[in-house]
Amino acid sequence: MDKYPGFTKQQREQFHEEGYIIVEDALEPFGLDNVVRAWERIQAEDEPGWKQAVADGTVSGGYGNGPNAHTMSAVHKRDKLFFDIGGNPVFRPMVEDLHGKDVQCVGVTNHCHHGWTAAHTAWHRDWPAWTHPEWIIKSKIFYFLDDQDEEMGCFSIVPGTHNNPEGPEKEKYSGENLEKMPGMLKVTGKAGSAILWNVLLYHAGTANTTDRDRRIIITSYMPFWVKSWTSKPIPQNIIDWTDTPDLRQFWGIHAVDGRASYDRTDVPYLPEHEEITRAKKF
Repeated sequence: MDKYPGFTKQQREQFHEEGYIIVEDALEPFGLDNVVRAWERIQAEDEPGWKQAVADGTVSGGYGNGPNAHTMSAVHKRDKLFFDIGGNPVFRPMVEDLHGKDVQCVGVTNHCHHGWTAAHTAWHRDWPAWTHPEWIIKSKIFYFLDDQDEEMGCFSIVPGTHNNPEGPEKEKYSGENLEKMPGMLKVTGKAGSAILWNVLLYHAGTANTTDRDRRIIITSYMPFWVKSWTSKPIPQNIIDWTDTPDLRQFWGIHAVDGRASYDRTDVPYLPEHEEITRAKKF
């Protein structure tokens, strides 16, 4: 029996009905202490530049990067540990279940919501209610590096809203009304646990009213046919680390189960991958 078999029946039902599940000990394959040390090293490297950008008013980026939160993007390109966390065996069979065998990881981000800071994102979903008849188009995993409670600027969701045709009423539930969103759930968990969720869920970040930073790792997943690298060159270390056909597919370079017409043509095939590709019709 596989050590990490994927969804239980109950988890699968919860994910499809409520749009999320929480998994404890999600970083067990890597060791929580090892992950925290690597996370802190990257934060220490990036923090001076982030602070200067905040002071200059030039800070930009997703996940509320700014005075209230520090976002460290694309860390999978900088440290192989985060590359490996993107393919965490705890979740790999789950994201295949959600997105198909040709699932790809489209990025790993480190995020810090500092203590005693305001909410850094309003209620939103990541895009309109775009759906596919068989697969979910995008999911994310948030890994908690510390015990997280409701006062720490929790990631918050409204379970079940991934099935709503319309997005949240942003203006009605903003500012001082942010936490009046009907059905709101503040997601808490122990250090090392994680939430896997559908990005169509209504979600927001709340104010951190403690002296503790809320530190997380974010990984994102989509089917291979949604292109993540676009026209940008793929870093050489990513090419070197993706040394099997499975990893080439999982990082959006060359498909194993998907169509060859979506493959990157600027990266030579691995010899064994070339044989797989020749056998395809497309």
